[in-house]
Amino acid sequence: MYGKNAATLRRIDVLNRILRGRPINSCSREISSGIEKVTIDGVSKEIKPSENPEYIPRQYLRVDNQGNLDVSQTILHHLRWMLQKDNLGQDIFLIGRPGPLRRSVAMQFIELTQRELEYVALSRDTTESDLKQRREIESGTAKYHDQSAVRAAINGRVLVIEGVEKAERNVLPVLNNLLENREMNLEDGRLLIPAAR
Repeated sequence: MYGKNAATLRRIDVLNRILRGRPINSCSREISSGIEKVTIDGVSKEIKPSENPEYIPRQYLRVDNQGNLDVSQTILHHLRWMLQKDNLGQDIFLIGRPGPLRRSVAMQFIELTQRELEYVALSRDTTESDLKQRREIESGTAKYHDQSAVRAAINGRVLVIEGVEKAERNVLPVLNNLLENREMNLEDGRLLIPAAR
């Protein structure tokens, strides 16, 4: 009987610590021996210089006079979790109430890590060609132009997809194949596959 109560007390203690949230004490960006690194409470990531800095979001992060991030503890916890997922090479799926908070947190993370961004807003009217390629007439000939998802895959950018819940059924297999297998058949005959394969 005593062992059962002790286990219950341990579980309650763990739940209390989770619900209270351990405060994050540090978030820093440092440069040592020419390598820039961002660290949030012990989780670090090396920042690689961008070839196209115009694709990096700006003015989403607020910094105080001491150079520390001026965001809430909740946002810092999310940014730390996102940093861990990024280090593991895993996709991130943010769920929350309707509104701009999820997009804002994603933009803050991308700005913090100095990554290039491609953005897709899905709606009921989004088609496969909005994700893959569009055919346009230039100088009397038809040419294919890569869309955001294809540009993100080719250039190694972060792809932010907003409104997944609004996507039509014919778009979901394309998204699933891109996210699960990192593959996409393009209209101009090319096949996108992961660099590792």
